[in-house]
Amino acid sequence: MNERELIQKWWGEAWSEGLWAAAWSKSLEGLSPQQAAWAPPSAPGVDTKPGDRHSIWQIVLHMVFWRESWLKRVAGGGRHTDEEYARLNFPDILIASEAAWEHDRRRFKETQDRVGAAFADGKTDHSAIMYLLPHDCYHFGQINYLRAMQGLRPIE
Repeated sequence: MNERELIQKWWGEAWSEGLWAAAWSKSLEGLSPQQAAWAPPSAPGVDTKPGDRHSIWQIVLHMVFWRESWLKRVAGGGRHTDEEYARLNFPDILIASEAAWEHDRRRFKETQDRVGAAFADGKTDHSAIMYLLPHDCYHFGQINYLRAMQGLRPIE
């Protein structure tokens, strides 16, 4: 198995089974829009600005943003503007509705499939997108910690 095939395998397993941690798909299942939009308060004595702590939903959209950004780059597109980075990297959740949460989970799954297809495509420079795997593993650790902070059962 070559490097590309190994990364493709791990990408798929992270979604479906988990890589020594909860499966990504299961980590997003069963969350209400309110649970997904909840962000932890600052610790006592810690000086933070509103928005410094991110919600599960914001983290999901952050991953979508970077997945789409790198897919755009490997397809020959340009980088985002500074304004786009500021607006889309960890966007505010303006309406925490079931329809909006379902839409964003669907977008996440679509990017999961598109990145998986890019790994499978022998023409795509996988070295440009392979770091999405540890990036997203890191953020799913955060997501599952945020689930625990809300008293939700762990994903097994």
